[in-house]
Amino acid sequence: MGPADSLERRTRKTETARRGRPALTIILACAIALALTLPLAAAPALSPLAGRTHAEDQIIVRFRPGQEHAAALLHFAARTELRRSIPALGVQTVRLRKGADLQKALERYRSSPAVEYAGPNHVLRIATQRWPNDPILLYGWDYLDLGFIILYQWGLYNDGSGSGFGSGGLPRADIKAPEAWAVETGSPNVVIAVVDTGIDYTHPDLSAKVWRNTREIPGNGIDDDGNGFVDDWRGWDFTNNDNDPWDDHSQDGMDVQHGTFVSAIAAAGTNDGVGMAGVSWGSPVMALKVMDSNGYGLEDDAAAAVVYAADNGAKIINMSLTGEDAPALRAAIQYAWSKGCLIVAASGNSGTSEDTYPASYPEVLSVGATNEYDQRCTAADWGQGGSNYGSYLDVMAPGNNILSATSAIEPQGYFVMPGTSAAAPFVAGVAALVWSRFPDWTNQQVFNQIVRTCDDLGTAGWDIFTGWGRVNAYRALTETPQDAQSIGAVKDLLSGTSVALRGVVLSTSSGEIPGRLYVQEQNRSCGILLYYQGSVPSGLQSGDVVELFGTVGQISGERAILGAQITKTGFAGEPRPLGMTNRTLGGAQMGRQQGVVDQYSFPRKMATGLNNIGLLVSTWGKVTAVGTDWFYLDDGTGLDDGGVNTGVFVHCPNVVRPGLNRYVRVTGISGCEIQQGSPVPRRVLRPRRQSDIEIIK
Repeated sequence: MGPADSLERRTRKTETARRGRPALTIILACAIALALTLPLAAAPALSPLAGRTHAEDQIIVRFRPGQEHAAALLHFAARTELRRSIPALGVQTVRLRKGADLQKALERYRSSPAVEYAGPNHVLRIATQRWPNDPILLYGWDYLDLGFIILYQWGLYNDGSGSGFGSGGLPRADIKAPEAWAVETGSPNVVIAVVDTGIDYTHPDLSAKVWRNTREIPGNGIDDDGNGFVDDWRGWDFTNNDNDPWDDHSQDGMDVQHGTFVSAIAAAGTNDGVGMAGVSWGSPVMALKVMDSNGYGLEDDAAAAVVYAADNGAKIINMSLTGEDAPALRAAIQYAWSKGCLIVAASGNSGTSEDTYPASYPEVLSVGATNEYDQRCTAADWGQGGSNYGSYLDVMAPGNNILSATSAIEPQGYFVMPGTSAAAPFVAGVAALVWSRFPDWTNQQVFNQIVRTCDDLGTAGWDIFTGWGRVNAYRALTETPQDAQSIGAVKDLLSGTSVALRGVVLSTSSGEIPGRLYVQEQNRSCGILLYYQGSVPSGLQSGDVVELFGTVGQISGERAILGAQITKTGFAGEPRPLGMTNRTLGGAQMGRQQGVVDQYSFPRKMATGLNNIGLLVSTWGKVTAVGTDWFYLDDGTGLDDGGVNTGVFVHCPNVVRPGLNRYVRVTGISGCEIQQGSPVPRRVLRPRRQSDIEIIK
């Protein structure tokens, strides 16, 4: 299909959408504002996936390598037909015959040794928030040509007037766009893929910004570039499996066009005398439609779109959508990250701390929403819900009363929406500016630069409600990465100080000690706790050489780096423990890291030796007491805990404890903690795994 056929085809797709058709279910993470006084068309039919967690007639299967023949036989035996194949992920989606039982079909696939994974095709949802449909609220007096209210793009520049809806705002509670544009306006080589409802590629603010696949000849019916998609010269519609990613998203008969809205925030045509400004002026937008007119989509379509983006030159992938933990989508995101892409996703709008996907995946830069006063958006801003928060949250961006482009069919072609869907493309645009200025950087470096240059909000340093803070485009472009420091120097810094470490070695692996990792210098001179309020980063093992940054803090008397972002840079081999006696564990005071005491009743004496808190050590002794997740180890020095027990306190919730009076050698992390009612820390030894406890006799 050539460009001349586009308008007729687009009209057919829009009319089909309004009548209602089979859908995906990705529910856009953004609130939809609707104009009540405008004449409304008949309500469109609901998506057949509305209210469901998965498609009832589809299964996603991942086969083990080399099992192509077994896969074909299994599909035949199960009487299923292939719906989609994603070779890069080894994933296939099959459709069950009419009336087939989904659970029985899943059991058949899962019982096959050729299958690595089999599960339902999950529905992804837009966490919608709805505004009253008063035209003054939506379009202001401007829309009615009375001139009393002017709507502002306050997320780019907030002079204190806020959005223009009369609520005001905090001056410069914005991303500092004008200052950033004096440094960088964006390169056409940095492509932003928008995985959404499509794009209105005729909109004046986007018509010149839509990515063009220069390897494809439009309308010749040939897959010129051999990427498996015929005539994909301006993206792809994965919902309908065709080459027209037209945005047909509507709400109550209005062409709201969520994907168009998101795309314009990130990269609308700017400095062209037309309409609005986008964050990254120069970046093209790759249109990848994975949602239907109702804002619903399926996991496998979204996964295929992410793979397409990674394989066809996108640097940044924006996903303003939410859903359940979806294995195929997770595999696609891991694939895109491994290909060097940065994935940005909205945290969601339900106002909860529950994990939201894809934002909770560790490869994703998760974005929450702020209001005109630099506060996390809550039900007070949106009427219900609020910006989701939790251990996975990375950064914040403007997400209340955001003005952006929508269908040119609607009045003015612009609209106002709140939500984390609107916040995410601000961050995608900032990432495009950073990558334009530093084209040789990796996705991890861009990720790190954005989070480490945020304007801190709320509690000092990272916190679950506002992450590292609200993004600052100017700081991201102008501040150089922090100089690395030694662990010993970090321990002497005040809490709340941002720090970076490079070339240090992990002495623990992911998941070994709940909420904790530990790193130490390669010469074993010093170590420190990396503390996480939620899950620790996955995929890390002791011996990994890493660089990291975070915020200095203190956890129960032990110095720590809070919420550290970690990048693996090498492997130094499993670290060897330092042999220590019970008495020398903990050691003398060093900087702000307290030493420990010999006993917890007066007189208190400091332990001898250098401070070894945070280091991997080994000690031995007799088990003198055993509890539910602990035991005491006494090597004869008779350390007093202020009660009836003697020896070093060994905390081991993840390993089996030895029996009373057994002699054991224990390897673990030397730590300390302040008990309730005591002003000083006691020694704690934390074994990492079962092999760290060796029975001597």
